[in-house]
Amino acid sequence: MTATHDTDTPIRLAAIDLDGTLLGPDHTISPENHAAIQRLADAGVEIVLASGRHYRSMAPFALQLPTVRWIVSSQGAEVASADRSHIVAQQFLREDDVRTLIHAADTSRRPDGAPAYTTVYYTADEVFTDLPEPDDLIRRYTSLAGRVPLPIPAADLPGMQVQKVIWMSDDQSILDLRAADRHLAWGLQGLQTMDYMYEFMPLDTSKAWGLQILADSLGISPRQAVTFGDGENDIPMFQWSGHSYAMPHGWENAKRSARHTAPEGPPETAFARAVHHLLG
Repeated sequence: MTATHDTDTPIRLAAIDLDGTLLGPDHTISPENHAAIQRLADAGVEIVLASGRHYRSMAPFALQLPTVRWIVSSQGAEVASADRSHIVAQQFLREDDVRTLIHAADTSRRPDGAPAYTTVYYTADEVFTDLPEPDDLIRRYTSLAGRVPLPIPAADLPGMQVQKVIWMSDDQSILDLRAADRHLAWGLQGLQTMDYMYEFMPLDTSKAWGLQILADSLGISPRQAVTFGDGENDIPMFQWSGHSYAMPHGWENAKRSARHTAPEGPPETAFARAVHHLLG
């Protein structure tokens, strides 16, 4: 069986977000979603996991899915084989960008003088925080990502290969940060990915950038790709691919940007319903 979308162009690649898409609310892959991945693979589709997570946070899920050969991680900053034996492409913030973000976080204060943001740094090989001990936001991040950021002095970070920087705070502070668009003055991309989380990356880093690099290497056109996601960080890949599905519980902007929304139902099986809609 060959997968096709509604323009009858054969689908050769499927890029699948993790949190809120392939993973249910308990951060596991449901049996239905496992079966949907296998359906795509049996139809001859190249399976790609595409997430804002670090590679090390994505690899355990790839191990559960033998048909997954490629991982697009850190919002597209890295494209690699599932076992990372082959790195196709990487992007990093400039050293000056890292210094700017460190300084801005350090000088942003609440009315009581406490730091306004808890910061996490993604490098090529690990996830770090400049906090010596975890706070509630780091624990919240750890529950989501499945990894505890390693403590590191902020002064050590500018010389490292930093893929992206995350600021975490209360929900209102993140909304205020989003409205302020401070990243524009810094020449960076800013993106809210959770109620309590805002991310900074190079302007051209996105899942779409990573998928284009991968698709070029595989000889696949965007028209032959289908993408599945739930968040605003998935919008670039929705716009890139010939076919796209947002999850019904996803962000409104994401649902407006996708060509399709998966049928309503439990969030842990939304991806499976999207694949059923695609393949019949």
